[in-house]
Amino acid sequence: MGNRTTRLKPSAIQDLQKSGVDFSAEEIQEWYEEYQRSCRYGRFLTVKEFKDVYSRIFGGDASAFAEHVFRTFDADKNGRVDFKEFLIGLSVTSSSDVRRKLKWAFSMYDIDGNGFIDKEEMTSMMRAVYKMTPTIKKPDDVNTPEKMTKKLFEKMDANGDGGISWDEFYDGAMKDSLVLAMLQLNPE
Repeated sequence: MGNRTTRLKPSAIQDLQKSGVDFSAEEIQEWYEEYQRSCRYGRFLTVKEFKDVYSRIFGGDASAFAEHVFRTFDADKNGRVDFKEFLIGLSVTSSSDVRRKLKWAFSMYDIDGNGFIDKEEMTSMMRAVYKMTPTIKKPDDVNTPEKMTKKLFEKMDANGDGGISWDEFYDGAMKDSLVLAMLQLNPE
């Protein structure tokens, strides 16, 4: 098979742009070529391939974080990410629209999809982030995933019920630039 790269048809690019992708035709083609290079199975990415990509990007163990990102990209929940899902996910994660990006982050942190982030889910996400970024120095008050979770809940769980709703997540992030930074969602 080799390393063949095909070009997308203009109609396929237009369809992708209509589905909410914020990339130019040239950028879509470039991402398609990169996607093709990462696909061992040709038409889709597996969670293993996602982990491999994230491991190359980050110095630490990115496998747990990559699984969470994969879950949010896999829109049809079939265990594979096709190019359209990949590009839509990439478009959201690279968006300058803070609300759109926060909505995506909320869905990633809400692991069980019940509409609330509980302390266990937040701690799981923080462990994944900390394993992925071991060389980044964290301040003493947030130097463990548990301390970070506690701080985020103090800032975001407005009604103190032990769960962070979408509204609390959004309001907490928008009121506090530190929370945005903790969530790695710094606005431009």
